Amino acid sequence: MPLSDKQLMSLHKKPQMKVIEVADRDSLSVRVSPKGKVVFQYRYRFQGNASRYDLGSYPTLSLKNARIELIELKRILEGGHDIKVYKREEEEGKAAHLNEPNLAACVEEFLDKYNCIGKQTTREHYEYSMRRHVKEAPLKPVHLLSKKEWVNYFDTIGTNSTPTNAQGMVKKFKTCLNFLEDRGFIPSHMLTIKTSSIGSPANKRDRTPTIEEIKQIFTELDRSQRNPTTINTIKALALTGARNGEIRQMEKKDIDLDKKIWILPAIKHKSGFAVKRPLNDEVIDIIKWQLNTFGDLTDYVFPNGAYKNPITPQTINKTCRAIIEKLNMEPWTVHDFRRSLSTTLVDSGVELHVAEKMLGHTLGGILSVYNKSEYIKEQRTAYAAWGKLIIS
Repeated sequence: MPLSDKQLMSLHKKPQMKVIEVADRDSLSVRVSPKGKVVFQYRYRFQGNASRYDLGSYPTLSLKNARIELIELKRILEGGHDIKVYKREEEEGKAAHLNEPNLAACVEEFLDKYNCIGKQTTREHYEYSMRRHVKEAPLKPVHLLSKKEWVNYFDTIGTNSTPTNAQGMVKKFKTCLNFLEDRGFIPSHMLTIKTSSIGSPANKRDRTPTIEEIKQIFTELDRSQRNPTTINTIKALALTGARNGEIRQMEKKDIDLDKKIWILPAIKHKSGFAVKRPLNDEVIDIIKWQLNTFGDLTDYVFPNGAYKNPITPQTINKTCRAIIEKLNMEPWTVHDFRRSLSTTLVDSGVELHVAEKMLGHTLGGILSVYNKSEYIKEQRTAYAAWGKLIIS
């Protein structure tokens, strides 16, 4: 019968007549000394010889964590290593390479020195994802990590998040380590696994929320107790068809309320060129409310709770997931609103090149060379029709 915390508590610091052993499961057990010291042990065989490895003492090491650590010990054994020898060499390696950078140190150096990540929104994504997943990484220096250890690490990311995310992190960490190796920050690395061997690629999305669905989303937003800025950000994304990062990074200086124009600077655009968008009355009302409420505290139209930075994508995504669950909808993201806007308007008679301008796309072929028109008048008419479809 497996061990329980209640049973361990009854043994902890309780004097015994002799050393006793109590089995748990998967060859895990505890050894209890005459003085009541409880030590977790893993019984295993290596090259035909029986052996034991002490994991740690209870309650410093909990039963739950002992079982988790057991998974790693089994991986070491399956990799053809004697656990005791492996762990001893690992500790010796840590001592010998104490000042050599592990993955966490590499990430901070990379984010501090690498200036080619791209636009601010892309940099934010790198910072968030890399700092989030580096917490799961091995502590040993990067150049000592074997290919097998890298595979195990990314498999763990895939288990704890998604296979798609795991594959994306391979690309990011490769970029990071290649950059640092070129600069001499690390001597080398073994992150040479094929990206395709980890997780799975992102699926091409074709979700196109209907007008009726968007109306339901707006209604649920109004009913919810969510932060008004979060609600307004999601509505602005649907009403403009802009990218998530473009709306989040919107600042007061980017908006001309009199002319009802939003000029997105090149530095904030995915492809590096400025975009001029007319704003319909529904978006203007949202922006005015935001500026009247928070304008004296921040330059951002849609700030986070501290007002120093824009609202985070995580906050937006969390609210969207809650709405999807509440309405029992087929999953969607705010990026899908762009597809809804373009599809609905083109089907209703809006010229394709106008819809492309509304999305902030470049016009293909010869048009991109000679035609520099922003089609502001046509965009304004289309945005007005789009706003009325949603808000009616």
